[in-house]
Amino acid sequence: MLPLSQLASPLERSSIIQLLHVPLRQPKGFLDKKGHTRFLALVNEVLLHHRRATVRKLRIRYYSFPLEFDDAALKAWVCAAIGPHLEELKVVSEGWKLFMVPSGLFTCCTSLVNLELTCSSDAEELTQVRFPSLKHLKLVFCNPNLVTAILSGSPILETLDLGVARELRVFKIHSPSLKRLYFCDLRSIRNELVEINTPLLEYLSLRICTSRYQLTSVCNSHNLVGANIDCYAEGIYVAYIPKLLKSLCNVKSSLVLHPSTIYCLVHATQFDLPEFRYLLNLELLNRNLNTRFLFRMLERCPMLQVLTIHQGTVHAWTKPTNVPYCLASKLSIVNFKTYDGNKDDKELIAYILQEGLALKSISIGFDYVPVNSEQGQQMINELSHLPKGSKMCQLYFK
Repeated sequence: MLPLSQLASPLERSSIIQLLHVPLRQPKGFLDKKGHTRFLALVNEVLLHHRRATVRKLRIRYYSFPLEFDDAALKAWVCAAIGPHLEELKVVSEGWKLFMVPSGLFTCCTSLVNLELTCSSDAEELTQVRFPSLKHLKLVFCNPNLVTAILSGSPILETLDLGVARELRVFKIHSPSLKRLYFCDLRSIRNELVEINTPLLEYLSLRICTSRYQLTSVCNSHNLVGANIDCYAEGIYVAYIPKLLKSLCNVKSSLVLHPSTIYCLVHATQFDLPEFRYLLNLELLNRNLNTRFLFRMLERCPMLQVLTIHQGTVHAWTKPTNVPYCLASKLSIVNFKTYDGNKDDKELIAYILQEGLALKSISIGFDYVPVNSEQGQQMINELSHLPKGSKMCQLYFK
């Protein structure tokens, strides 16, 4: 990003039209009001100078805090780029200040491939959307109808990254071409209902950290390769998370479950975990590892080959009654990201080492203990002498 003092040369004015960064902060702090006004005038002058130029790429990063956000200036800059040759538009702005996107963007930019509006966005009067070339969309939105209109007018859209700026009530994500979906809602406080229907979807990331939420099952998930689920709920609303997991049972390669999701699954009553018939890689991000939940998951993942436990310690180790099928026949790699010598942690590792007949490697990361310290060497020695069910298994310490 160029310093403000170097942006006025003819050469830089000539190139700024294609890649426009709007930094409103200097090394010693934010611009004052005079500097802010001067810089906005400079950008306007550059765009005016190039008003007949073909704009293919425009990237705007606009943070005005603590000064007043100039949405009129931002809209003018976007309008200057609208046209049939625009291929990429990125607008990154502050917080949740509403930005009304010019309606011309949705009808005149037929070559647009990449659109990113990382600001609280809505549109002016919108009658239709024509994005025949759009493949990648990142949007923080206030009005669900805006997303619906864009999806209906983007026949080859492949990647959709959505951030929710206001309550949704009922919201549908329907796309016949979508392959990757990222959905984040950290604000909604009401009882929400979201429906996802994307038959070609290969990767799904959900981050929903609100107390009251209902999420219908993800329809047509038979092509799903990976999923990353970070969802939280309270009280009776916990029930939607087991239902969500059941709709993802066809995931083939990787499933990542965050602490809030695991917490809800552990505390949800009267539910059965689905069978993940094709899952190869399971990652659990835990605060306290509930071994009952762990082995229930392993029982439901018959083809699992890689297990990663990212954080936390074992909570009340209890030896399972039956050895999960995947542990005895398929599981080849186990990663423990943190280990501090806790007795229950050691019991779990000992059990996996003994019953893991197909194990090739176990990687163990020490938590707060240097590997080459006296305590670290003692822990390595203890773990290295545990019985192994697989002659191929190697232990690695980090």
